[in-house]
Amino acid sequence: MTASALLAAALSAPAALHQPGSTPPLALQFRAQEIAQDFGVGYAVATGDVNGDGRTDVVAISGTDIVWFEAPGWEKRVMLSGATPRDNVCFALHDIDRDGRLDVAVGATWQPTNTTGGGTLHWVRQGEPGGAWELHSITEEPTLHRIRWADVDGSGSPELIVAPLHGRGTKGPDWEGPGARLLVLRPPASPAREPWPVEVADESLHILHNFLTVDMDNDKQEEILTASREGVHLLKRGNGGAWTKTLIGEGAPGEIKTGRVGGRRIIATIEPWHGTSVVVYAEQQGLWARSVIESAISGGHALGWADFNGDGDDELAVGWRDSKPQPGVAVYKVTRDGALQSKMMVDEGGMATEDLTVADLNGDGRLDIVASGRATRNVKIYWNETKSSR
Repeated sequence: MTASALLAAALSAPAALHQPGSTPPLALQFRAQEIAQDFGVGYAVATGDVNGDGRTDVVAISGTDIVWFEAPGWEKRVMLSGATPRDNVCFALHDIDRDGRLDVAVGATWQPTNTTGGGTLHWVRQGEPGGAWELHSITEEPTLHRIRWADVDGSGSPELIVAPLHGRGTKGPDWEGPGARLLVLRPPASPAREPWPVEVADESLHILHNFLTVDMDNDKQEEILTASREGVHLLKRGNGGAWTKTLIGEGAPGEIKTGRVGGRRIIATIEPWHGTSVVVYAEQQGLWARSVIESAISGGHALGWADFNGDGDDELAVGWRDSKPQPGVAVYKVTRDGALQSKMMVDEGGMATEDLTVADLNGDGRLDIVASGRATRNVKIYWNETKSSR
């Protein structure tokens, strides 16, 4: 069976499409603040305390630039411009050289159809306050697409997990052949001068559009949840270094995030990659229970769980980037069984969402949304001004 046929079969698998019932509408209140215009394609956005002042800043990348927006006034500060091979596509924040200052790992040379070259990995060292940022190269992997820091071996120090989109040497439209090489890189004692040891966690998955790291079994060692053409898989590293792979969700996801509702863990995905459906998987033995809660978005590309209204359960923020009917950001409320209770639009047409993240940016105890746009070429904060339901 061809990849196209496999994808069609996965998407036609039985799944209930839940519609809002008679429950009250989702009573959330967000106030939008645009902190960047004409930013270019906002490939990724994250938050962290860049300058060590105790405030949470916003960090974002375009195809050419790595910048941060300093809290609380959101002044744009440029880390690097035009220094990495175009395009930047992903980044992850961490104190890489252990000097107490936040650094940036970044994936560049984004060439999504070139499976034999491109895909460069770098890290950017933060020097003395007010000083220049230093660019260092780490390695290369064709179609390098997503990176995250996580402690997957239980060592107490995080590794850099690197995921390309496609397997080496594969070709579209079906991308048959070798799977994407999911890599684990360990920063050496001198990360600017020594090579970074590399371990291959898996190389069996295709169209590996995104992944997530989470301690699923509370053993102080994080596992990897993958979103690929083959479904949702859980990857775990054993004590001897061998990796196991378990299918927990059938489908063909492109994005993946986890939340909790009613004490039950729930995974959310966008299906297929760059797709039209928001799907949730409720935890249970064996394959998790799959439900489609939305099937009318276009170019779904970002997810984030958070308890936005303080009721003890997470809600799901979703962003999409295409214009059918129009791009936007919405928040969905689901039951612990994966049924959709209600949906609320946060932005209609003003954010062609390429990425989003969730954080409390002003310390008021309420989680806000930060999103970066593709066609809209902007960065926005959606301030959560919801009154707690508790």
